[in-house]
Amino acid sequence: MNKRMIGLLAISTALLVTTACSSGGSGGSGKKIEISFTDVAPSPEREKFFNEIIADFEKENTNIKVNLETVPWDQAFAKLTTQGQSKTLPDVVNVYPAWLTTFVPAGFLEPISTQYDEWDKKDNLTAFVKNVTIEQQQREPFKDVYLIPDAFMGGALFIRTDWMKEANLELPKTWDELFNVAEKLTDPAKNRYGFSYRGARAGFDQILAYIFSVTKGESYEADGTSVLLRPEALTAFKRYTDIYKKGWAPKDSINWGYQEMVQGFTSGVTGILAQTTEVVATAKASMKDGTWTVIPSPTAVDGNTYAGAGASWGYSISKNSKNKEAAWKFIEFLSKPENNNKYSKVMTMIPIMQDSLKDPELGQGPMKGFIDMLNDPKLIPPADYGKFPELGEFRESFMDAEVQKYLLGAQSAEDTLKHLGDFLTKAQQKFMKDHPDIPVPHAANYKGK
Repeated sequence: MNKRMIGLLAISTALLVTTACSSGGSGGSGKKIEISFTDVAPSPEREKFFNEIIADFEKENTNIKVNLETVPWDQAFAKLTTQGQSKTLPDVVNVYPAWLTTFVPAGFLEPISTQYDEWDKKDNLTAFVKNVTIEQQQREPFKDVYLIPDAFMGGALFIRTDWMKEANLELPKTWDELFNVAEKLTDPAKNRYGFSYRGARAGFDQILAYIFSVTKGESYEADGTSVLLRPEALTAFKRYTDIYKKGWAPKDSINWGYQEMVQGFTSGVTGILAQTTEVVATAKASMKDGTWTVIPSPTAVDGNTYAGAGASWGYSISKNSKNKEAAWKFIEFLSKPENNNKYSKVMTMIPIMQDSLKDPELGQGPMKGFIDMLNDPKLIPPADYGKFPELGEFRESFMDAEVQKYLLGAQSAEDTLKHLGDFLTKAQQKFMKDHPDIPVPHAANYKGK
């Protein structure tokens, strides 16, 4: 082979190497990496957003392809648990924060503490994200970070102002006033009921919101005994469920979940709805301006509000993922301020970044009330149920089944609270014995801002 041929061969080889190294846009080897991403709350709006954001991500990272998968919300926990057990979880998955108590001990998720600590957007996160979602709800019990929240859904009250005006009633500020208004707005002859009662899935969460107002946000005694076994918790349970028992809510609301209770409010059947930010868009689209508004959650007797935002879902990486670096890169992209801001607007939620809260579009109208409540110095986020693995069973089947037995007259309120309290006490005390270094869940003012 002559010198010229050798030279041409060397140049060609160099060009091939250079091309291979430069392909992929993000420094890859030229080999296309595929990662799967599962959304657990599919809707046309969410699917449209995620398809658009995935397309933008793939333009910047041409060596990574993201495959979007969805699973209906009511089936999500069971399906993801099965996938976790069979090591077939998607690379990136939407995880409901309460599921961490099942998924982390089972080893389904990859710790992302190092990625979080080195993340250049970490300091732009809101106080609630940093102090509550990351530190209090993850590092404190699990010693690691497993989830980056997508956005927040603060709780508040949606009120039919036109009904209030007709009845000459003031907007309720306290729990006592709320119960009074619910009764006064009820008029079965007009097919009007004071309250959108949630009797089916996650209905006990709404009851617990009132119980927290008398336990000052606490869920356990120091020894791990559930506060549901306190006499005042039983009194609060009876008072809240009286909304249904006394007919201030439609009879079929014993079967209402999220969709039904929202529909009850927006269609003109109920006058009060305790729900989250995502309902704002639905109300705007289906109700006349001036007929409704959003007000803060009721205050307790001590003047504090025991409520707060909660991450709607969060992005996690599965332990079995073979492309964890690409998975984190996708989570980073989803969480960029401009992308998170767009997501929050589409889903009508509260963004996770401080800069996004300065957006005039988010600071006006109904959303302003949610954001202002987060910065209220008298807002105290309640303690959670705990971190024990049995929490999935409690939330997904046990708690609401027990409450329905009471609503249907199949068991007493005393037995209902005892069953619920005993379940939580047994699970929490076992967890404390096995994990003596993890503190009992507690309510704490995170000081907002």
